[in-house]
Amino acid sequence: MIKDGKYRYTLQFGMESVEEQRAGELLENMGNKKSPVIVAALNEYLDRHPELFSGKAVIQYRLSTLPPEQLKETIRQLIEERLGSGVPVQPQTGDTSEGAKQVSSDILDMLSDLDCFA
Repeated sequence: MIKDGKYRYTLQFGMESVEEQRAGELLENMGNKKSPVIVAALNEYLDRHPELFSGKAVIQYRLSTLPPEQLKETIRQLIEERLGSGVPVQPQTGDTSEGAKQVSSDILDMLSDLDCFA
């Protein structure tokens, strides 16, 4: 609904899943500063799914219960594919390239941060 030149919505969702609880906690902690996160998340989703603008698309989602180690390995593989530069995620002994070491170090840091989602 548009009111006073702003979009205004009320959003409610359950607390039945870990995903709903995690999203709810984030939004709860943001207080009155939720809008930028919601706008960014929706726009990223819409960029990936332009068919939603047709009004005929159906949004489907499924919850995954992958074990944390399997999730980490899947993410590690996706990162290696995306890099496409031949820079391995695991630093190799004998690789003296400072750039390769930094990229590998940064990616390993990101992967270790996944522990907070386990």
